[in-house]
Amino acid sequence: MTKRHAHEIVADSLRTQILDGRYKPGERLPSEEALTDEYGVSRNTVRVALDRLAAANLITRRRGSGSYVNVEIGISHSLGSLRSFTTLLRDLGLEPGITGVEIRRDPAPPLEILGFLPSEVVWLVRRVRTGSGSPFALLDSWLPDRIGSRIDPEVLAERQSLYASLAEDLDTRVAEATESIHAEAADEREAGVLGVPVGSPLIVIRRWTYDRAGRPVEYTRSAARGDRYRYVVKLRA
Repeated sequence: MTKRHAHEIVADSLRTQILDGRYKPGERLPSEEALTDEYGVSRNTVRVALDRLAAANLITRRRGSGSYVNVEIGISHSLGSLRSFTTLLRDLGLEPGITGVEIRRDPAPPLEILGFLPSEVVWLVRRVRTGSGSPFALLDSWLPDRIGSRIDPEVLAERQSLYASLAEDLDTRVAEATESIHAEAADEREAGVLGVPVGSPLIVIRRWTYDRAGRPVEYTRSAARGDRYRYVVKLRA
């Protein structure tokens, strides 16, 4: 069993209390000093735990004021953070899941993919991501032949995360990505899988991903329920 770090224990405890309603939306959490005493850990450990909850957008940290439970809680992602969907779900305290895994050659990928991936043969990895059993997003990823041909669907289903599979099984680590975000209406397939009426608003994210050497690794289109997923932009003066 993997040893859990102190900040993970603190974060999990606070997350559970937030989701169970002990700390209400808009309510201020105990101070860092109080949490340090409560959990018997260092101040830095508490700060790391709070940063993790803030990254999941469960709380907002206000300089000089404290940490407050967010009014709206859903699957959230901060711009500028290259994290997998699996990590987002875990940070929110949900159990990541993956269903409908399909890996095959795509004989006719969209033109923007052909212009991005340097490969005559392109593979499509299709799956549905769930959080604690509830469908949240449809993900379609296109990969070059040198990567896509080596992905095992059973291993991907076991690992949950495509990025984890790339790193641990294929020694391919993502380092940089560009994303575009916009709204689209759910078509029949998307509506059926996500459990929303046809035409419901979806948040559609397109991501162009590169490895540490600057080589294209993956093009992904994800479609998530608009009522359960949001992007957050944090600005500093």
